[in-house]
Amino acid sequence: MTFSEVVKSFASSLPGTDTYVKLRKSMQTLIHEDPKNAAAYFLFFGFSRTYVMLYEDQEVSPQFAEENQQVMLSYLKIVEEALNKHDDQSVYVALNHVVNKYENSKKVF
Repeated sequence: MTFSEVVKSFASSLPGTDTYVKLRKSMQTLIHEDPKNAAAYFLFFGFSRTYVMLYEDQEVSPQFAEENQQVMLSYLKIVEEALNKHDDQSVYVALNHVVNKYENSKKVF
């Protein structure tokens, strides 16, 4: 499994908590399979875990679920691009970019 495969799977999945459960499990697997980039995977593990904890037992509108899936996908793609460069500095910059975008967002996960 690669990060790009996970991103592709997430992008083609229906919005909802099941998709975030799958994302969380995939990130946990990648943490073990690619420990060099564990910090990147752990960030998304945490995001997906929080989303599931907050919304698993709540009814959310389809619009809310779709919008937040697009936000998560945008974060995933930022880090995917950096990971594909195989350059530690690019990954570090991408992670900081995602964290700053998240801090200036609605923080729904």
